[in-house]
This record gives sequence, structure tokens and C-alpha cells, in this order.
Amino acid sequence: SHPSHPSQHTVDYMIGKITPKQLGFALTSFVLGVWAFITVSAISGPAFEPIIAACSNPDYKGNMDEFVTQSGYHAYEPMVGLKLFELLVCITTQFIFELNQTFPAGVVTWGGLILVVQTVAVLCTIEAGRKGARGFIRYSILFGLLGQLFGISVVFPMLWVPAYILGRGNGPISKRRMHACIPLSLPAIGLTLAVFGVDTDSYAWKVCAGMLGGPVVPLVSGVLWTDVPPVSPNNETIQASVTSVKKLYRIAAIMSAVGYYILIYIVYGAYASEGGGGGFGTILGRLWLDIWTDANPSVAFMTIDTVVLYLGVLLLVAYQDTEKAFKAIVLTPLFGPAAASLVLAELEETRYEHQEETDNEDSKKKE
Repeated sequence: SHPSHPSQHTVDYMIGKITPKQLGFALTSFVLGVWAFITVSAISGPAFEPIIAACSNPDYKGNMDEFVTQSGYHAYEPMVGLKLFELLVCITTQFIFELNQTFPAGVVTWGGLILVVQTVAVLCTIEAGRKGARGFIRYSILFGLLGQLFGISVVFPMLWVPAYILGRGNGPISKRRMHACIPLSLPAIGLTLAVFGVDTDSYAWKVCAGMLGGPVVPLVSGVLWTDVPPVSPNNETIQASVTSVKKLYRIAAIMSAVGYYILIYIVYGAYASEGGGGGFGTILGRLWLDIWTDANPSVAFMTIDTVVLYLGVLLLVAYQDTEKAFKAIVLTPLFGPAAASLVLAELEETRYEHQEETDNEDSKKKE
């Protein structure tokens, strides 16, 4: 009898969903992203200007030898830019090369980011495929490409976390997405090992650096382009999803923790072998000098990227449960950024409790 009622109910429901808590956390995260953008631009902007000028110089187009001899920058592989992102590949190759040449600060800061990305990759892949998810969180490829262009520490807190807070779904994910989740995070790990382990003069290094900093890694998530969540989830589907998602977060946590211990080993090996003693405080002090106080622009950029991205994840956890966020902070020195994955696994159970509450409220309204 009231044809306009369903759409009106949807509008009221969506407006009603935006609580002061949601608004507060979303704005905090957005501001964190803005701060990261301003800070990164101030630190790396002046250093990147000559690189951008050289990479966009039409005189070097199609002549890599001339680009290298005239500009003094490292050769790159234009093909992995897929035409549209050739400039990005050129810039990020120089960026990754500087990190490679700055040991141990370069590998520690980039490696630190990859540890946080283990959590973020699983989180984003899961949330993009949940029933009821809406907005920016559904578009993993777009998120990945924007992350490559502007820095993941800008895009994740500025756009993804607010979109998650305001538009996340609570439904289960498909089996296809469950199986793809961890494999999708492997290219970034493999390419990282390559750019810090392969000879920088080799063609393989150029290709790996270009793939790591260009569009190839984000485009990998295109394998889930046609994926849809379970249409009519029942208790069995929901329980299977809960179990799988918790397992995925724990696998990501193990991978991240192993990487964290490897980085500790690298740091200890690099600084303890130097003169001046190898006490814990001394090592931390030297590391801080190298990754921040006396850092080159690429390393400083990566330090901000790693710290802000992890803060974004902790904000997202705090929005769901402040005690879990505190637990993650306490566990971070022991497990590194893997701590966030561990608490997200614990939080998975509560997603469906909230869903049941919402469903009950909706059914009461209908009655």
C-alpha cells in the first residue's frame, strides 16, 4: 500500500547507522591520512622532483641507455607499467633502488611495511567480499592502485578505514575468496625478497622493482572480480566462514611474525657487529638514527608509511573493541605487526553476533 516505504526505510536505516562513534573514528582516521600525505610530501617531495623530471622527460622516451647516462638514475622496465603507469614504474624503481642501497634501514623499513601489509591484504580481501559491504571497501584493485600512486599510508587511513567504518558488511565470504586470500599476498613478499636479494644490475631486478612499485601487484586481485558472497547464508555457511577467516588471519600472523624475527636478526647483525657495543638500547638508538633522524627521503617515507599504516589498522580494531586494540599494542613488541592479525581473528566471532542483533531489530520493526 506504500510503494515508497522500502526505499525510505533504507535511507532512514543508512542515516541511522552513522553514529557519533563511527563519525569520530572515521574522522580520526581521515585526519591521520591527511597528516601522512602532508608529512610525506614535505619529506620526499623535494627529493622526488628531479626524479619525476627525468622520468617524464620526452627526450629519453624509448632510449634507456640515454636515460641512464644523462640522468644518472637506474634503468627501469617500462613494460611492467602497462603504458598507463610507466612514469610510476620509473619513479618507484629509483625509490626501491635507494632503499636497496641503504642497508639495513632500507630493508627494515620496506620489510616493516610488508609485515603490516600481510594483515591489510587479508583484511581488505575479506571485507571486499562480505555480504552487505558497500562503498570503497568493495574495490580492491582501485584501492591498490591508489595506494601505489599516493602511498598506502595515505589511502588506507584516509579512504579505506572510514569506508570500512561506514560501509562494512557482516556476512560470510565465498569459498573462492577464502582460498585466494593468502596466495594474493604472496607476490608482494616474493618481489620484496627479489629486490633486496637479486643483483641490481640484472634485468630480473628491474622487472621485480617495476612490478613491486607499479600496477601489477594491485591488479592481481582481479582474480576475484566476478566473486560474489553466499546468496542465502545459513548457520553452516556462516560458521564455515568464521572458521576460515580466523584461520586466514592466523596464517597471516605467522607469516608476519616470521618476517618480524628475520628483521630483528638483520638489525642485530648489522649494528651489534659495529664498534661501540651491541646493547639493546644502543642498537635501537642507531636504528632510529638510520630510519628517521638521519634517514634519506626514501627511508623516511617508508618509516612514515609503516607506522601510519599500522596505526590505521589499530584504529580500525579500536573502533570494534578498544580492549582488543590495547591487547594488539601490548603484543606488538613480541610479535610485531602480526599482533593486529591475531586480534582481528578474535574479533571475527563478534561480527555475526552484531549481525544477529541487527537482524532481530529489523524483524521487530517489520512486525
